[in-house]
Amino acid sequence: MAFEEFVVSAYGGYKSEGRTLWHPDPAAETVVLIGGALQRKTAWGRFEAVLAERFHVFAVDLPGWGDADVLPASYGVDFLAAALHDLLAAAGHTRVHVLGASYGSGIAYRFAQTYPRAVRTIVLAGPLVWVPDEVRADLRRSVHLLEGERMEEFAELSASVILRSTPGPRVIRQSAVRRILHSLFRDIEGADREKYRNNTLRLLQQAPSSQPSITAPVLVATGEHDLFTPPELCRQVASACSDARIVLVYGTDHAMHLELPQQAAELLTRFASGESLEGLTYCHPVEYPAAQRVSAALSANGRR
Repeated sequence: MAFEEFVVSAYGGYKSEGRTLWHPDPAAETVVLIGGALQRKTAWGRFEAVLAERFHVFAVDLPGWGDADVLPASYGVDFLAAALHDLLAAAGHTRVHVLGASYGSGIAYRFAQTYPRAVRTIVLAGPLVWVPDEVRADLRRSVHLLEGERMEEFAELSASVILRSTPGPRVIRQSAVRRILHSLFRDIEGADREKYRNNTLRLLQQAPSSQPSITAPVLVATGEHDLFTPPELCRQVASACSDARIVLVYGTDHAMHLELPQQAAELLTRFASGESLEGLTYCHPVEYPAAQRVSAALSANGRR
């Protein structure tokens, strides 16, 4: 049975906290979990439990999250990537698999760019490496509502933005997840309000950065009905990575790890373990951007 161990570090004067679920096999590899808005290191639930069957699992509260310090929006993802590197060293983790979900994906992306030798594989789930134009106004309004303490409106808008889905199709467990998110946003107070505000402002200021290219294997994944970080955005993010693949999960949206935690964790496990992602019943066929670019180039040359 896994046992847990907590660690604290302070990079640049801002506290981070991490929690490792140690696998009984010391030789097991480590998966790092970097969460989205208001995600805490102890709140990954079933998703984390499935991963812990195969890996050491290191869930983090970087500055701006959970039990860590508030981080002003003027500190960018470069600072957060360095804070993650410092926290990993404090916990004794070296080469790791990294999952960045939603707000956390930009940190994971920059970490893989800055510390390539530390990364075995990287998963970007519902990637917000930059903010799509379509949701910028809503994110700014969410900050305005929070600053005005209009908490019911803030909670409704925030849940609606995250669970923005294609109309019509049924999304698995979306109603239950919406209730959870609505309550979470409505009831935040104190430091958590400042963390959300600064994290969102930082995200809105964040610019795309494709240099240097990520050399580790990359999986970009989201729900097939996600309109917050839609499939086309996933393709744009993946196109800047030299060894990327894209997977869309049936019946889910941006909160796929809450809607299908078992399957989402299995997907990450298979990818990190080097197993095939082909033929999974809960996913669309895997897309390989690099291979598609080569094929398009060969077709174009053939037409000349």
